[in-house]
Amino acid sequence: MIISNGRATAVVVNGKHICVQVIPFKRVQNTMTGLNWVEVCKQIQVESGEKFQLNLDGKSFYAGLNNLYKLIF
Repeated sequence: MIISNGRATAVVVNGKHICVQVIPFKRVQNTMTGLNWVEVCKQIQVESGEKFQLNLDGKSFYAGLNNLYKLIF
């Protein structure tokens, strides 16, 4: 699944909706010519500014203990 940078809605099992932003997660990679920033994966930023990593399926994330949110595009 290809996720573009931008806004999305996340839903938890109890029906609560939140607006989130999909942002790139970048790391530094050493090369022969110097250092480069490389996008490793995507992460989620909620309205309060907290950042969460996407799960391996690329469609969900945990915002706390037993708080599994699923993205809706």
